[in-house]
Amino acid sequence: MAAFGLWPSPSWVPRVLSLDDHVSYQLLSWARLSITDVQLSNGMVVPSHTTAMVNMWNITHDSDVWKNPLEFKRERFMEAESGANVDVRGGDLRLAPFGAGRRVCPGKNLGLVIVMLWVAKLLQNFEWVQDEIHPVDLEEVLKLSCEMKNPLVVMAIQRNVPF
Repeated sequence: MAAFGLWPSPSWVPRVLSLDDHVSYQLLSWARLSITDVQLSNGMVVPSHTTAMVNMWNITHDSDVWKNPLEFKRERFMEAESGANVDVRGGDLRLAPFGAGRRVCPGKNLGLVIVMLWVAKLLQNFEWVQDEIHPVDLEEVLKLSCEMKNPLVVMAIQRNVPF
């Protein structure tokens, strides 16, 4: 059994092929199993029954696609602010948090609606103020997913909003 990447191949996977030269974020990847031999455009052949790891972290942080990809810039996703028109539902692989194609997350529509509702209710009912002792720090750390290195600490001041 051959394994490429940082971790050994589990016993139930015949081969693991990494499509990234320096995979360090395999937990943020999509795994796909080839059912036939596939010839890539660079001449490389992916044998059948090979698990390919698509590293979505590197795709979403590619400097050829995004200007200053490691900086948080919400306007890069807002067409009105000269940003890109990015469909997060899987139609645009520059940003596909729910996957894409036939194996897209079946709960993506529910997830998008629920998160939008939560955010709207939180913004409607609370004023959010930065904690002066713990300023906002957008530095990231990789665990099972990409997380904030330091927790976000804010003060929520309840608004008097009639229902």
